Amino acid sequence: MPILSKNLLAAAILSSLAACSVTNTQDATLLEIQAPSTAQITALLSSEPGDSNVDISLYPEDNILAVSAEMRHFVEENVPTALSPRGRLSYLLDSMVRPSQLGLTYNPGITLNASDTFEQGVGNCLSLTSLFIALAREAKLDVYYNEVTIPPSWDMISDNSMVFYKHINAVVDFGKNGKEVVDLSVGYYEYHYPQHRVSEEQAAAQHYNNRGAEFLNLGNNKRAQLYFQRALYLDPEAGHIWGNLGTLLRRQGRVVDAEVAYSHAITLNANDQVAISNLGRLYREQGDKDKARELEKASESFRGKNPFWLYSRAKAEYEKGQFDEALDLVQQAMRLDKKEHRFYRFASLIYYRQGKLIRAQQFSDKASKLKLKR
Repeated sequence: MPILSKNLLAAAILSSLAACSVTNTQDATLLEIQAPSTAQITALLSSEPGDSNVDISLYPEDNILAVSAEMRHFVEENVPTALSPRGRLSYLLDSMVRPSQLGLTYNPGITLNASDTFEQGVGNCLSLTSLFIALAREAKLDVYYNEVTIPPSWDMISDNSMVFYKHINAVVDFGKNGKEVVDLSVGYYEYHYPQHRVSEEQAAAQHYNNRGAEFLNLGNNKRAQLYFQRALYLDPEAGHIWGNLGTLLRRQGRVVDAEVAYSHAITLNANDQVAISNLGRLYREQGDKDKARELEKASESFRGKNPFWLYSRAKAEYEKGQFDEALDLVQQAMRLDKKEHRFYRFASLIYYRQGKLIRAQQFSDKASKLKLKR
């Protein structure tokens, strides 16, 4: 099962900016991965035969912060210029989420630039954040992209594909008056998560990565390749995007190139469990059982020690109506992390569905207490 990396998002809140640096809680995976040569890596970013005129430094060009005349008019109508910066921010957010005005809708599977998000009123976390940044700058606010290290989250998107989510929101900088995080996803962001500023080039790379993943799942490999290559031109150090390119190449039957892409992803980030899992699958398909087993052991070790992987599997079992299996998995997750309120909340839901109402209430109370301690 190939795994892709994407970004997500949903509603609108304000909170004080907390940590501004990313921390990695996983020990580096001790794997003997041969780092690809510069020539091998460069070759993966070159055009295919017949596409020699494609310049990935220029195309595709989605202009993620494009501002239309309608967007400028929206800001003029809804954000009084005489207000303070915080006042302008408040008016802007209210007009973006109010159903009678823009009334944005979250959809994790849709990646659009700012102007298309404005027109269609729907998008994922990156789409809505790009729209917010574009409108905020029209309202004369100092704002930038902010990547948040949310707990690992996986979802099935088809019978043979899984998506691993990352998260981006925005920060408004008021200078000496502080900063505010603007997040359109109440369900994903919490102030204590590690976070850091990302450049517009890096945010654009995430946009092209998401679009590439969407085209890949639609079976449009040629289009997907252009988007992944454009993403890597903008952010060549993004290991997860190299991993996505590897999945595309594997589907095209280019197993040697796929191995290079996956290996480079792991070279950039030894803890990239997505690339490790997919490279192991590639070796298994090619009959290299020794290499495959080494990587599979690394993935199994990660999954067994990662409570959020167990939590994701518990949710999958729950959706299938397998409540006993779901409960066993979430209990394993709780043993690994006794302070994560979402595990207890989910266990409460399972107990409720099993008709064990007292246990359901006990775990609900525990979840509420843990959340208050955050």
